[in-house]
Amino acid sequence: MAESVDQQLISLLEGTRAEPRAAGPHLALERYLAELVGGQRSQRVWDSGPDILVGRADAPSLAIELKVLNRQFFRKNFRNRVSEMLAASVQIRRSFRDEAGVAAIVLLHGDVDGVSAGQNPGQFASELASRLVRADDGVGFDSVLVGTAAAAMEWQFFAAPSDGDFPASSHPRSTQEALNLLMKRRPLPLQRATSARARRLHRCLLVADEWRSGRGGISTVNRELAIALAAAGVDSAVMVPQASPEDIRAASDVDVALVTPARVPGLTDREALLLRPVFADQSWIPDLIIGHGRLLGPYAAAQQQQFFPEAMRVHFVHTDAEQLESAKEVPGGESRMSDSDARRRLEQQLAQSAHLVVGVGPLLAASIRDDLIGREPTTRVICLMPGLRATFDVSTAHTPVRNHVLIVGRADDFHSKGIDIAAEAMLKVADAWPTNKSHRPVLIIRGVPDDAATDVKARLDVILEGRVKFHLRPFTDTETDVTQDLAQARVLLMPSRHEGFGLAAYEAIASGVPVIISAESGLAEFLRDSAIDTSPSSIASTNDSLTRLAVDVWADAIQRVLDAPDVARAQAIALRDSVAGLVNWPDSVLKLLTALPSP
Repeated sequence: MAESVDQQLISLLEGTRAEPRAAGPHLALERYLAELVGGQRSQRVWDSGPDILVGRADAPSLAIELKVLNRQFFRKNFRNRVSEMLAASVQIRRSFRDEAGVAAIVLLHGDVDGVSAGQNPGQFASELASRLVRADDGVGFDSVLVGTAAAAMEWQFFAAPSDGDFPASSHPRSTQEALNLLMKRRPLPLQRATSARARRLHRCLLVADEWRSGRGGISTVNRELAIALAAAGVDSAVMVPQASPEDIRAASDVDVALVTPARVPGLTDREALLLRPVFADQSWIPDLIIGHGRLLGPYAAAQQQQFFPEAMRVHFVHTDAEQLESAKEVPGGESRMSDSDARRRLEQQLAQSAHLVVGVGPLLAASIRDDLIGREPTTRVICLMPGLRATFDVSTAHTPVRNHVLIVGRADDFHSKGIDIAAEAMLKVADAWPTNKSHRPVLIIRGVPDDAATDVKARLDVILEGRVKFHLRPFTDTETDVTQDLAQARVLLMPSRHEGFGLAAYEAIASGVPVIISAESGLAEFLRDSAIDTSPSSIASTNDSLTRLAVDVWADAIQRVLDAPDVARAQAIALRDSVAGLVNWPDSVLKLLTALPSP
């Protein structure tokens, strides 16, 4: 039996001429070895591996990196290839959160002439393994199995020192014996100091690129989450690239510390998030690190992996890349498949390597949970609803006289944000407006980048033909500007073709402002799932296949609000009270903290 196994392995090796994973013989080799160890070719978390994953109920999983190396070529590139494999070991260990053993199978083939003079294949394997076996800093593999193809397979097995029953090195007599030894020698994953995780969570570091909300809803969620954690008794710090005295005072007022790194000339704000933050208390070490989405999540992962390896990491999901990029596609236009796939994979990798994943709202929680099906290791996903944050109380303000219809969002994403649908609907409302009725409807769009203003205006000019007045307003990091926009609006529209959650509309609800929101949003899904009475005009479809019907639905909903503004406001206040009865930040924070895995 051993001879047939060896012969099959040598035959596969002889067909392997290239090392890339896409090579057919290499994949056949992976499948063959996976069958022999009772594992499977893995769904790779990182581009570098592992190749094989073996799971067992009574022991930690084993992630195996497979390398096929030509000895003659390898001797000329020894240091570079060893460095490459060591980097792969670190990435695999990180991706599995130190919850799996990490092993390597290295298969050497090619002319013996490639071996240095005076050095036999056994010495060569020992030299290789001495570099690859895990060091005290955790870099390297728990065990390394080196096979040399000759007339028969020759094996050497090496393992990191431990209290196990097996020696640090041995010479298995056959392929099957060698693989059995590899499987039996499955040490527990690298043991880190557990002082931080053994106690209850006391310190949380949230990674962001600003304190205020100049860049959108992620900043708002991060800030409000930090405030809620502090209110729950967690020592909370928010890492930002730089902080103004005003931001520091505002954070201090809500018991949150703003921390920054020591700047390095030439680094951008985002790149500065790769540096270690400077804390007022030098002994301050986070127990928990929180990152947001594909833009900020990598920096939270870097903080954990480089500086605070004892901390757990939570990854918040704010978008569904596949649905969002699809919503940006214009019929007959270019495909956004490449961007969609790359962003989806990045979100998966960040989620899979976290200790806990949080989807903001039910739509995003469901999408990331589905995207992680069939991938190892498994990560728990929870749905978290932000608490309501009223920027002002509409019940204390008079109803605006002017018929301002407001949209808040990135207007350069014209198609995905459904601005064309809103404009067409406004055109229909304006055309039906009685000539003897004052205060014709005006469209207000807040969130137009300076370099996109001309393009957005041109597209609106084409649709509205001068029959509807509109005003474009730029991005602002001054919260008062958006608060005043809301206070002065008769209704806020969120006509997005896809919206992972919909924070702008959520904040309008929190303030008691009438809203009309896309049925294709996470917020709409939450309202439907909660069986909340949203009144006939609060949710409307933006289905692309029924664009004309969608325009009619949105026009009718806008018209109802403008015809009876006091009734609409009363309904909006009732909606706010219903949502407030279901969602609040203290409950959301408690749900987050209790969902974290045990130390």
